Amino acid sequence: MLSSLVIVFREVIEAGLIVGIVLAATRGVLGRSLWVAGGVAAGVAGACLLAAFAGEISNLFEGAGQELFNASVLLLAVAPRCRPVSAR
Repeated sequence: MLSSLVIVFREVIEAGLIVGIVLAATRGVLGRSLWVAGGVAAGVAGACLLAAFAGEISNLFEGAGQELFNASVLLLAVAPRCRPVSAR
């Protein structure tokens, strides 16, 4: 129980640090608070949705749900940076 508490505490501190950095980097942008608050709300909603369906996702892929989820997140993170060779 204590280890779970420490992990959650660490993640909350990390998220707060990232939000603080984004707020500092966008100091001159009009409406930055609205955009950052929307991003935080979307992140929390996505995390809650994923947590609600984590068991079903894992069972849907016969126990390999975590690996498939990790692969899809990595693909989404890398895909916008990849360009065809002819475009370089």
